[in-house]
Amino acid sequence: MNKPSDTAKPAKYREAILATATGGMAIALGTLLSVFTVIKMPQGGSLTIGSMLPVIFCALAFGTGWGFGIAAVYGVLQFIIAPYIAHWASIVLDYPVAFGLLGLAGLFAAPRESRRDERNILRRVGALPPWRIVLAVVIAMLGRLIAHVLSGVVFFASYAEGKNVWLYSLGYNGTYMVPEMVVTSMLLLPLALVFRPRRNP
Repeated sequence: MNKPSDTAKPAKYREAILATATGGMAIALGTLLSVFTVIKMPQGGSLTIGSMLPVIFCALAFGTGWGFGIAAVYGVLQFIIAPYIAHWASIVLDYPVAFGLLGLAGLFAAPRESRRDERNILRRVGALPPWRIVLAVVIAMLGRLIAHVLSGVVFFASYAEGKNVWLYSLGYNGTYMVPEMVVTSMLLLPLALVFRPRRNP
């Protein structure tokens, strides 16, 4: 008779392979989408056509652990491809930390066991309630925004003399992050609904 731990190993390895492969494709797709910018800010930051969607999708499909890892790698790749180094802190805060926090979307993923039972990752996300998907995007984007704001406080301290640097940084980064959040939600929600499992009558 097999022990529970023995039967769980193949599922764990299968999940790791699936997450790695999906994560690689998500990073590639997100990087491609990041090239198409709607708004490009003068001191870094841009509004894209849903470049955050693939990464947030992975977090919802595989949970926070894989979500943080995939998102952080995506952030490092963004730094390599199109770096904007405003100051020393931006190297960390604006790339691996800011993008890594997109993994917070994984907090709203289905429980681990139910995720492993469903091998179709599109259905994993499609099975989630719509409010949960939208909230996942909001929290993920909020996490990224906080990291950018902290980085901006260091940078704008020398530019926004006589102004509240926190509000200045929040206003600057919110200019592109809020629309990015709306765009991502509007794209991800219909995608998830298309793959929503149908209930038997």
